[in-house]
Amino acid sequence: MRKWLVVPAIITLCLASCATEPGTRGASSAANRPDKAADPNSPPLEPLKALSDEWSRWLIGQWEVTAESDLAQFKSWVKGRGRMNVDLVLGGQFIVMTSAGQMTELSDEYVQYLKKKLHASDEDIRELRNMHFGDLELRTIEPKTGRIVAYLFDSWRCVAKGTGKREGNREIMEWEWSVAGQGTSVRVTERLSNDRFIVVERYTLPDGTIMQDKSQMIRKESRPDEESEPDREPRHPGRLPDEV
Repeated sequence: MRKWLVVPAIITLCLASCATEPGTRGASSAANRPDKAADPNSPPLEPLKALSDEWSRWLIGQWEVTAESDLAQFKSWVKGRGRMNVDLVLGGQFIVMTSAGQMTELSDEYVQYLKKKLHASDEDIRELRNMHFGDLELRTIEPKTGRIVAYLFDSWRCVAKGTGKREGNREIMEWEWSVAGQGTSVRVTERLSNDRFIVVERYTLPDGTIMQDKSQMIRKESRPDEESEPDREPRHPGRLPDEV
């Protein structure tokens, strides 16, 4: 999980029905050996179709995000806002989500805690209040199991691997954090309408401390129908959306 001073994540996860694209060299080799068709280790003989399910088409676009976080005894210790872009990439086989945002409020109670317990200076507090942040997530679904698989990288140099499933209008993901992150988290995403969804993510740190982020996403811009353009490149490939 992210370090405990990090602002709440503003990017959330969303389910896509997808599959990895096999290499052509492996498919050609299998075609020349009919016995490979029954080999569970051999790749499919032809590429699977790009993502075209209703959930994925709904998610594509730009979203405005507001978020707040509770940490142990500090309720709403931090609030933030930002933007999130969602696009199909790699021939439509994956969804990429990029976000950028900034802190909008740090509670007085938490500021006093930082000064008294952690000896934070006024400059430390000022830098924290002015902090910007971002993250990038890439996700797909395992073809054989239907399990969601995702990786997330953020501007705190945290890396997380997530797995999960979708149940109706809800998606449940379990994450393990590494590199500069630590601990685990469970994220629940709920679709409320065509233009709004909410996310609640509960983090558990190694010492048992609990932090919970609550986010709301409101649609700002839609993309063209991805089903008719499966190979379209993302509008801002490899770049986070503009900070707000």
